[in-house]
Amino acid sequence: MKEDIRKIIRQRKVLFDGGMGSMLIAAGLGEREIPEQWNFLHPEKVIDIHIAYLAAGADVIQTNSFGATSIKLSASEAGKALDPAEVNEKAAGLAFEALERAKAPDRYVAGDIGPTGEFFAPVGRLTEKRAREAFREQAEALERGGVDLFLIETMYDLREAVEALRAVKEVSKKPVAVEMTFDSKPKGYFTLMGDTPEKAAEILSAEGADLLGANCTLSSDRIIQLAPRFRGLTDMPLLFQPNAGSPAFTHGKAVYRQSPEEFARDIEKLLEAGIDAVGGCCGTTPDFTRELRKLIDGYQQQADDRES
Repeated sequence: MKEDIRKIIRQRKVLFDGGMGSMLIAAGLGEREIPEQWNFLHPEKVIDIHIAYLAAGADVIQTNSFGATSIKLSASEAGKALDPAEVNEKAAGLAFEALERAKAPDRYVAGDIGPTGEFFAPVGRLTEKRAREAFREQAEALERGGVDLFLIETMYDLREAVEALRAVKEVSKKPVAVEMTFDSKPKGYFTLMGDTPEKAAEILSAEGADLLGANCTLSSDRIIQLAPRFRGLTDMPLLFQPNAGSPAFTHGKAVYRQSPEEFARDIEKLLEAGIDAVGGCCGTTPDFTRELRKLIDGYQQQADDRES
């Protein structure tokens, strides 16, 4: 039986995987397709991506279910044809199939939950009840799929993150990580809806999150300035997953030009700032994970040498 990830993360640095969407695009995901479709259309390719991250040294892989709430799925023609419960259970099943094929039963599967894509009033028509119901449906399916933990990520509205967190805790006792997505402004770090790291840390810890952190939007060289600030707000475990630099757009597609080595140099500063778990977001690949594995292993060896 696996040890609780909450215990592991208090003992050593934990490595999450990298981008799923960018990997699917590289594998041929079409413009009118959505990532969650591939759980059914091309399950072997999704498994192969998971296995590639495991082979690169990831401790945690994330299910291909980022946009698998009923609200998000219903926003596209492709998504309307999918049953949210089936999508999430299938996503979990593919991740565990990857663990089996990679002979890595001790690694962890995180049930990935992203934003609904809608906004609360007065900007939009999303309500707390509707959001909670959609997140609960997704969380129930991921729980049935047997995920080891939940990852609520890329949240630009703290209110929506809270509804997702509450929904998960209504259906599961497993660990929950919550990552907000911040941008750097002249007056500090803010989400799209104006939430600050201070507000996020206070509210999410009070709501029972087990890990806090940030992902997406910020590149690795910009997120390292956020790390000490977050670390000063709480003694809870922190998870950071930045993008692979800022994208350049070629023929309408985002291209990330940062090298894995450059990315790892920035992530080293996150470790030095006391961040407990790291990984990658948009533009990162198993090559980035491999560099982070070497970095973390070296960091741990130095820590062991200091204690001996």
